[in-house]
Amino acid sequence: MEAFIIERKRRVNLAAAGRKSSTVELPLESADFDCAVYSFLRYCRIRNLSGNTVDFYRDVLKELEKQLASQDVTRPIDITKDNVLNAMDKKRNEKIKRGRAETPSDATMNKLIRGWRAFFNWLHTEGFIDPNPFNGIGVIKSERRVIETFSNAQVKALLDAPNRSTFTGYRDYVIMLTLLDTGIRISELASLRVTDINWGDRTFKVYGKGRKERIVPFSRALEKHLREYVEIRGTVDTDCLFVNIDNGPFKVRGIQQAIQLYGRDARIKGVRVSPHTFRHTFAKMYIMNGGDSFSLQKILGHTSLEIVKMYVNLFSTDVAKQHAKFSPLERL
Repeated sequence: MEAFIIERKRRVNLAAAGRKSSTVELPLESADFDCAVYSFLRYCRIRNLSGNTVDFYRDVLKELEKQLASQDVTRPIDITKDNVLNAMDKKRNEKIKRGRAETPSDATMNKLIRGWRAFFNWLHTEGFIDPNPFNGIGVIKSERRVIETFSNAQVKALLDAPNRSTFTGYRDYVIMLTLLDTGIRISELASLRVTDINWGDRTFKVYGKGRKERIVPFSRALEKHLREYVEIRGTVDTDCLFVNIDNGPFKVRGIQQAIQLYGRDARIKGVRVSPHTFRHTFAKMYIMNGGDSFSLQKILGHTSLEIVKMYVNLFSTDVAKQHAKFSPLERL
């Protein structure tokens, strides 16, 4: 990479000299997009951001580079606010094929916008660009849609789908139980280690977004199946709790695919069968069973109550049922 940067610097200096005079020398990050990205990602690693976060920035900046190249803009110092808005507009209307042609969702666009903003803010703070082309650009105002969750019948159908007489079937059964009982993210579940289980307190030590550690409780019902699974799993080379048939870590993509297949076997319709739907289902059931927002926030690992409030608001139909059941007026 050092040789790459030296070669880039030579080209940058020559380009700068040709544009104005031989005394003009732009900072490397001002005049070369790849070098700017390299320095930004290095800065992220120095800040000890997680590997997933660094990968996120790398991906969104690849998309930004592609959109800017289509406008014949290759140097960070030349990027204008119009360039950014044009990139957003073009991406917003881009067709993506996922079985059917569709445009990127509001959530996808806002992820791109947040990643791009962080990059431009860093460039501006470090003095590589001025002005900041992202000034005044906010996220897209997205529609609040009802979050899809599994019904009780669908949960039972999914749990009945694995063949529990096999190791993989029982493992997948316990995985779904864990997702439903704790609401943890798929990445958090995949990174769980046997040593992260505190059997005495019935808790997991979970490593969430931004390297944040939290304690997540689990039920007696899950404890029973976890103990049985750990015994069947036996001693293997990896400390990861959930392992594949080769005794290696059972990774995120493999877990996602397994759950999707069980959704097909169970003939689940009208809801996306994914680990994240288990997380939404956990939140809904927690609220409906009388759980409080503050505890739910800590369990889910959210930094604010906003998303928890969204769960409460979006499950208003079920809240209405609870109101009808416990209304003070109805009980007079």
